[in-house]
Amino acid sequence: MKEEIDDYVKETFPKVKDDDWGSYGLSKASMHTYTAYLAQTYPNLKINAVSPGFIDTAMTKGFGATLTPEQGTFSIRHCLFNDLSGNGWYYGSDAIRSPLHYMRNPGEPAFEGYKWEY
Repeated sequence: MKEEIDDYVKETFPKVKDDDWGSYGLSKASMHTYTAYLAQTYPNLKINAVSPGFIDTAMTKGFGATLTPEQGTFSIRHCLFNDLSGNGWYYGSDAIRSPLHYMRNPGEPAFEGYKWEY
């Protein structure tokens, strides 16, 4: 599966228009797919992906980001220090399981799809 992910990215990246954040979306989707692959390959380890949220940094200046860098560690700390009920998942900035195919905002219910377990 690793080779399939690599091949897809190599084939798709040259076609992506960066002016619509396409390369960002491709890299994020690829990273999450690779996370799921690693969780399946190494089931003894907890391997998950997190979103820090829209953090107010020099890179996001002028785009309306409001979270502090400290607030951006919430989902990371959750995955590091709490017992997780699954593996290979994606956690939103509020440390709640989130989907990859649409935006789940903080405060909305946890995503319950993708019933795979590794």
